[in-house]
Amino acid sequence: MRRPRLSAPLRATERADYALRAVGVMAEGPDAHVTARAIAERYGMSPKMLGSVLQALTGAGVLTSRAGWHGGFRLSRPPETISLRDVIATASAPPTATGAGRRDGSTAPAASGGDPEDSVDRFWIDLDRHVQRLLASLTVADLVAGPGVDLLVPKARGPETCARQLPEPSGAITA
Repeated sequence: MRRPRLSAPLRATERADYALRAVGVMAEGPDAHVTARAIAERYGMSPKMLGSVLQALTGAGVLTSRAGWHGGFRLSRPPETISLRDVIATASAPPTATGAGRRDGSTAPAASGGDPEDSVDRFWIDLDRHVQRLLASLTVADLVAGPGVDLLVPKARGPETCARQLPEPSGAITA
């Protein structure tokens, strides 16, 4: 009997997007409490889903919350100590789950020891591990530091150490 095919494990969920945008806003003024309503209005988000994401982040210790007139949410610790992996894993976990994915934070299924020649499964597992390591090395401070994070060049290493560079885009994508 053939084992089930692995599906592509990498997915950017709406919950993960909401979480990254929310912690980005909070990192801009780490001492101030920001309301869910302010974040939802700024980005045109569903207040209900954003509330669920903020509760998950609070439960995981990424955020703290305060009720009342001057209440809201803020980062529980400095933005340079909060990994993007933690934010995404927490936000992407099912609301009733106590954790996200496997214990190592990966969303890819563990290798089953089945068909060792299944190169597509190995590709997805290896790619997921690489992405998880990259997300663990990036922080909320990196997210808000500038116009983007250069994902092709790992921190503390230059482009000459990367195994393979992707080509520059040749132009705009047209529909």
